[in-house]
Amino acid sequence: PPPQRAQPRPPLCVRSGWGRGASARVVVTKMETVLKEQLVSAVQKTLRIKERKPFSELRCLNLFAEILTVDCDLKPTFLYDYSPARAEQIQKYVQELQKTGLLSRDLHILSIEDNTLIINLNKTIKHLERTLQENGLPIIDVSANWDNPRRAEACVTEQVKVQLELILKHLKSQVVQRGKCESGTVSESAIFSSEWNLCTLFGFLLGFPVSYWFDFKKSFENCLSMAELRVFSASAFCPRISKNLKHQMYSFSVPEILYLDLQNTIERWNRDLMFDFNKQSSFSEFSISTNIARQPAIIL
Repeated sequence: PPPQRAQPRPPLCVRSGWGRGASARVVVTKMETVLKEQLVSAVQKTLRIKERKPFSELRCLNLFAEILTVDCDLKPTFLYDYSPARAEQIQKYVQELQKTGLLSRDLHILSIEDNTLIINLNKTIKHLERTLQENGLPIIDVSANWDNPRRAEACVTEQVKVQLELILKHLKSQVVQRGKCESGTVSESAIFSSEWNLCTLFGFLLGFPVSYWFDFKKSFENCLSMAELRVFSASAFCPRISKNLKHQMYSFSVPEILYLDLQNTIERWNRDLMFDFNKQSSFSEFSISTNIARQPAIIL
């Protein structure tokens, strides 16, 4: 009989490989869609305010990214500024995130006057302890009576140090109180003094390497108008939320006239942030950019 030709084998491996890849992409897309729906739902349940336009989907994703940086130890705290929601609403929102398993830590809600901070207690306590151990706090005096920004005098740094120590003591007491609560509980507390310059304290609580100060008892104006400012921005992608979502974790400025004096402080902050970044997996492709800017007016 004539020799039979070998029949070509169907490209099973190729087809099956493509199938697996397509299936994986479908699964990832579905998971991303479900997560987005969860995040939008959490906002709608807890942060809706009458007669206010509801959050867009992107705004919901960015808000969760802000809190995720705190949960991942990339920031000690996040100052909520997305809407005029009350502290109890924000507490319920974070509780909703924890109920759905989107957070790994029990976060804390701290009210300071009309401001609400979402806090990683352990991270913030360590951060404040380390800051207070430094020889002189990195504070820039931008009071309106100066022609140019300058390093704050010892009496100012000592005053701020005492205030930070009070906040640190309060936060440590909340760790003790939280130990009496059930796991998964979002604790809440409040602290305030009319003597505090909140701009300065928030700078340290938010994890910035330097903080601005001005004598608010005399004026809320400052001397930063048209001053050269070196602006730093730290960003990363957050594939856990969406593969294309790039999130700005930090943005702060330093007067160019003082940059060389504060360069070591900023470089140490950068190294510490990189160390923490390499320990987590929710964010990727970390980058820091810097530019020089001048503004006719700076509001602190």
